[in-house]
Amino acid sequence: MKRTHATIGFATFLGAALAAGSALAVTAYSPTGHLNVRSGPGFQFPVVNQIGQGVNAQVTGCVSDFSWCSVALPDGTTGWASAPYLVTGATTPPKNLQVAGAALNIPVVTPVDTHSNVVATPPVGPMVAVPPTVIVAPIAPPPEVITYVTQQTVAPVYVNGEVMVGAVLPVAAPTYDIPASPYDFTYVNGQRVLIEPTARKIVYVFR
Repeated sequence: MKRTHATIGFATFLGAALAAGSALAVTAYSPTGHLNVRSGPGFQFPVVNQIGQGVNAQVTGCVSDFSWCSVALPDGTTGWASAPYLVTGATTPPKNLQVAGAALNIPVVTPVDTHSNVVATPPVGPMVAVPPTVIVAPIAPPPEVITYVTQQTVAPVYVNGEVMVGAVLPVAAPTYDIPASPYDFTYVNGQRVLIEPTARKIVYVFR
């Protein structure tokens, strides 16, 4: 099957991808919702928005190994989302884009702006993702916990997987105590999160 290739920058990838051909009309969604959209194709890049549960995002291209895809949200936000967390109804049954992307003739895009100030720190291990059929509600932490966590300075850590409520941290990811709270916290993939310490499960993400 003939593949479409394009070279794009982070700020202009949407127009370039649409120019690659009008046949592109693949949309994808996050089954569990709250999927981060980042400024670049990697967990080390800042979060610019989220794909909510049931919201379809336009897929405008993917990197060559279909690990990350460029997306456009209904509100006009553009960015990159982790392909294993993006499910498309363009296949029967629906599949995630890392599995189905190549067969859907989605353009392969190469970001030209590498944001040299962003260091791709090696991940300490894989995140255990939330099963796509499971919806997990975040807790509502008290104000004193929010204040304490936001005031702490801790070393950032990166894991191989997207940050979302219900995901489980790898053992190598450090966590930190919160006084008078049953939860720990950490700073992972650029976001502060509360952790249930026994299961190491994310129960709240600071936005």
